[in-house]
Amino acid sequence: MLHRIVSRSVVAFAAVGLLASCEDNTTGTPLTPPPPSTAVDVVEVAPEAGYTVEQVSITLPSGTDTTVYAVTPDPVFEVTFPDGSAAVGQIINFNVNLPGFVAQSRDTVDAEGLVSPGRWVVANVCPNPLPVDPPVFCRPTQRVIAAPASGRTGTVDVHTQFPADVPAGLRASR
Repeated sequence: MLHRIVSRSVVAFAAVGLLASCEDNTTGTPLTPPPPSTAVDVVEVAPEAGYTVEQVSITLPSGTDTTVYAVTPDPVFEVTFPDGSAAVGQIINFNVNLPGFVAQSRDTVDAEGLVSPGRWVVANVCPNPLPVDPPVFCRPTQRVIAAPASGRTGTVDVHTQFPADVPAGLRASR
């Protein structure tokens, strides 16, 4: 008998709660809007002349100078919110597909919506022309990846053969 009384009471309370949740809120406090999206789009800002691989001299932390292969110019990415505005203050993490490294592993989006990993050093460049059986650790294409906390990742790919291809017209000129 007791369970019938309790069961009816629970049903009555549940019904009142459901009806109360369905009441009109047009005269009450307005609901707060959801926060804006923090998902960003990261897109490469491609240089007009493209990327090249050059031999450059750098100073190691030990103070020793060494010659390496570096990509020029430094890669740059534009970071925007879905509405197209610059994602100022967002942190972007950089990675490379090994071998190689970049000067910084993260950067904060500036007032213009741009970030850069700085100097990009590639290792084990491939000979040009590429032999039929390339060296074991030769990667003809290497990549920098710019990853936001949330959103679409951007990439830059370079063809890492050295010496770089020179147009035929430029070879013939003196």
